[in-house]
Amino acid sequence: MAFSQDDFWERMGLQEKDRTTCVETVRGRYDGYHVEKFEYQGYCSFTLLLSPQQGHIVSEVGFQSGAHIRASEVAEQLIVQIRPAQHALDLDTAWAASRTHSLVAPMVRTLDLCLPGDLCAYEMNRLEGTPVSRLHPHERSIGVEIREKQRALITSFTNFIAQSWPDVASKKRRDSVLRPDSPSNEEQTILSLCTGKVGSCIVPKLQKLAEELPDQWLRERAQTTLDKLRVIDDYPVVLNHGDLIPSNILVIKETWEITGLVDWAEAEYLPFGTCLYGLEYLLGFLQPASQELDRPTFVYYDNAPQLQAKFWTTLLDLVPGLGGRQEEVRLMRDIGVLLWHGYAWDEGTIDRVVDEVNDGDELAKLRAFLSNS
Repeated sequence: MAFSQDDFWERMGLQEKDRTTCVETVRGRYDGYHVEKFEYQGYCSFTLLLSPQQGHIVSEVGFQSGAHIRASEVAEQLIVQIRPAQHALDLDTAWAASRTHSLVAPMVRTLDLCLPGDLCAYEMNRLEGTPVSRLHPHERSIGVEIREKQRALITSFTNFIAQSWPDVASKKRRDSVLRPDSPSNEEQTILSLCTGKVGSCIVPKLQKLAEELPDQWLRERAQTTLDKLRVIDDYPVVLNHGDLIPSNILVIKETWEITGLVDWAEAEYLPFGTCLYGLEYLLGFLQPASQELDRPTFVYYDNAPQLQAKFWTTLLDLVPGLGGRQEEVRLMRDIGVLLWHGYAWDEGTIDRVVDEVNDGDELAKLRAFLSNS
């Protein structure tokens, strides 16, 4: 199969010959598989789909990760993802994701391949499903059939969120501040357990937002959120998906039940609920600037309040340990909204506060999501 030049290679400062080398190297490694470019591509990676050729027995290529072993005779479709070193996957985090969310997170292993440009390669099992981003309507009022699918989507999304609460994931005491993999230590605090790229600088990042966001209301929200965080010292720190957007949520096309969550590259241990900015994406859509709109606007569906209420009701049913702590979860959700949409991506540097000139889409989501809390 012929591969066309992809923006990924230009962004990474690589050339067409580098892409060809990567594809041919993967083909050479996976004898008995048909290798082609995957339909869904991410911004920071190039993804290949590997399908076992009919009648060919795959003798050596099989997925192994910890206690998970897939027999080579039962060949499945695989994904091979090629990433630059700056966007490499953390295998400990990937393993934690597949352990906590075994039905929706892929198993991942590193491939020992000689690739150009310090590129890394990973093998993972293919997760079936269609990205929600391809199914979401872009109109405020929607029909009965889509509303039913939205309710199924919210239910399965809530199940995913609930799985990471310590009472559910690891049977720890309800008021534990500990990560599921941490030994008990009464002197540990929430922020001391957040050691990743985002978690290690939550306070200074919120402080910067409180000083530099482009309007007073946003700055005050950031400051209020930081003030509330500082008085909490007893709250679970769990694995949060780091990019919980519709294109990373796979569903059954006919029902919208979640079948998989992809792109765990930015996942890290953060307070439970930090990734709940992802719920907002399921409640509406971004309407770009036009002749009628002078700037982008995030529009909520007419039934968004009912869907949001369903999420919280279902979450409280699934996680009895949340009783009386709903406001804390909402606070962590606001922290996630501020950190994920208050900073510009800028090729992964994520240290520039968004502004009106360059970041209209992010500001539209930031204002809408914080107003909907």
